[in-house]
This record gives sequence, structure tokens and C-alpha cells, in this order.
Amino acid sequence: MCFSATASFTASFALMGAGIYCLKIAANFEKPYWLFALMPLLFSLQQFLEGMVWLGGAAECTNSTRTAALGYLFFSHLLWLIWIPLSCYAVENNLAKRKLFFVLLLLGALSGLSVYLPFLLIDEWMTVIFTSHALVYSTVLLFDQYIPRKLFTLFYIVIIILPLFAASDRHLKYFGLLILVSVVVSIMFFDYAFISKWCYVAAVFSFFIVYMLFNKNTTHSNPRQ
Repeated sequence: MCFSATASFTASFALMGAGIYCLKIAANFEKPYWLFALMPLLFSLQQFLEGMVWLGGAAECTNSTRTAALGYLFFSHLLWLIWIPLSCYAVENNLAKRKLFFVLLLLGALSGLSVYLPFLLIDEWMTVIFTSHALVYSTVLLFDQYIPRKLFTLFYIVIIILPLFAASDRHLKYFGLLILVSVVVSIMFFDYAFISKWCYVAAVFSFFIVYMLFNKNTTHSNPRQ
């Protein structure tokens, strides 16, 4: 978890089990819900990487800390901006909504790459600050001089949440609501370490995917119920 290495690894292993279960269920569906089924596993890997950030900091190993942090930020600053619109696009039947999700996918990919790639090239643009109960990822963005950081955060949230709210599948709308709650909670109580805290809360809420796929599998197996 974002509060300690132990909590991060605990969340990681719990999510791994949930992800494996989700993939097994998703194999029964005609639509590619396996993209959603993979999300707990992806969150599991992200939380594992944050655990490694904690361990690297404790050992005062700059290289391993930076490597793990870059891995973690790959998810938070790039992958989720692509994965969520793509997952919604893959299971959507409505043509107009699919077009919207595709546009959001492109916007997410372009903005994510513009943010993440400089972290790989310029060491000073990404540093990790360790506090007693949180990790603060201090970053510089290409457009910091032109776009207020809060405005970019709002853009990020829209790319993540809009596909879920707009999806025809009601379960995805519920999942979008949970993600929105995670954002609000993280901003209200952990604004100083938003990236770390939000990703942890969102990872916990990804357990909803287990319920979603279990419910769909039950309905698929018993269509008259």
C-alpha cells in the first residue's frame, strides 16, 4: 500500500488471486471482458512495484528506487489512460459510444506518452519523496508552464471515468462510480500524495470486477433467472 511496503505487497497478492479468478470467469463470455479481468492483475503488479519503491528507499538504493518508481508511474501516468477506454471500447455495442471511447483512447495515449516518456529521459523530472506514511511522486510535466496541474488532473479523471459512465453495461457505470469515489476521497484526504493514494484506493475498488464478472457468469449460466 501507499502507507508501507507490507501493505503494498499484501494488496498485491490479494489482487493477484482475484485477477486469476476473473480471467477464468471471463473465458466464458463472448465479449472480450478479459480486458477488465486483467485489471486486478495489473493493479497487483502496480502495488508490487510500489512495495519495491518502499524497499529501495529503506535501503537507500537510488537506482532500484527509481526503476520501481518508473514502473509504478507507467501504470498511473500511461497505461490506465489507455486501458480503461480500450476495455470499454472492446465490450461496447453502441457505435456512437465506441467512437467516443476510441477518441478518449487516443487522447489518453497521446497525453500519457507526453507525460511519461520525459521521466525516462530526464532524471530530474521524477523524484520520490518518502514521508512516514506516504510516497510523494514529485514530477515535472512538459506543459506545466501552459496548463495548470489541476486542469491536467481533471482531464486525466475525465479520460478514466467518462468511458465507464458512458458504457451501456450498467456494471461498468457502478465501477465508474467507485473510481470517482476513490478520486474524491484521495483529493479530500491525501491531496499531497494523490498519485500513490488514489491508485491504492482504485486498486482496492477493482475487487468490484470480481463481483461484476461473477454476476455476469451466473446470469449467462442461468439466463432465465
